[in-house]
Amino acid sequence: MILGLASPTYAGAIPAAGSLVWLLDRCGEYGLRALEASLPDEGGEDAAEVGRRARDRGVTWIGYWSDDWVTPAEGVAGLGARAARAFDRAVAGGVETVVVFGNGAAHNRFTREPPLVEQLRIIPDSLRMVAETAAERGLQLGLLPHLDYRGHEMVAAMQAVDHPALKMAFDTANPFPVCEEPVDAARVVLPHAVAVALKDVRIYPHRSNDVTIWGAPLGAGSVDFAAILPLLAELLPDPAATTTCVKLRLPPDGGDHAEWMAQSLRFLRQQMEWY
Repeated sequence: MILGLASPTYAGAIPAAGSLVWLLDRCGEYGLRALEASLPDEGGEDAAEVGRRARDRGVTWIGYWSDDWVTPAEGVAGLGARAARAFDRAVAGGVETVVVFGNGAAHNRFTREPPLVEQLRIIPDSLRMVAETAAERGLQLGLLPHLDYRGHEMVAAMQAVDHPALKMAFDTANPFPVCEEPVDAARVVLPHAVAVALKDVRIYPHRSNDVTIWGAPLGAGSVDFAAILPLLAELLPDPAATTTCVKLRLPPDGGDHAEWMAQSLRFLRQQMEWY
């Protein structure tokens, strides 16, 4: 597996200008060989230059891209056009894998317009267009359950599309907000996954209307890494080629990125023979 960094680790700290190059510097600082980060916006950083710098440093760049799978602006045709523009930038940057996810703020398994069963019927139609657009450019997509749907629901959508360009991505802490056990989600998603994010959170249950989830260094939270980490080698289709990126989410009152990263990497060294 290829250990890397996921850009949300530095949410709120990434400089507005040159953010991708800045993140590549953080990869170098910690000896990480992959970076999960958004594809640049149109008119933003030069994707080709970022890609060149990543290759020079031996860093694999995995892109992020998201859209609305349920009610895409301008319909499926508009979705395809936006995907084409984003994926062209991915190709320019030498990106081979893009993690894609929906607009969970607009639609998720708890929203009612449209009902969940209708959402799950519509989503494959949107993803089919996205997969075909990616395939035209030689890209591999990883569909991420992103605090919106459960793992088996997104795997079913991927299977309904049935396109080799569309596989899955997995985040170890994303199952919690959709009332799913991460180990169960891992067993369902990992056999189809091309990218993994390692994230931990602490859950503080108090009352049914007052449950708090805060980020934590890896191994210090509520994710059962003792159960999940062995599943990476057991279930991933190609463990040696799969990126596993550390994704830290500091709480709103702050924290020390360097301290959390050091603690998380120590934990991984203790737990994983390949690191």
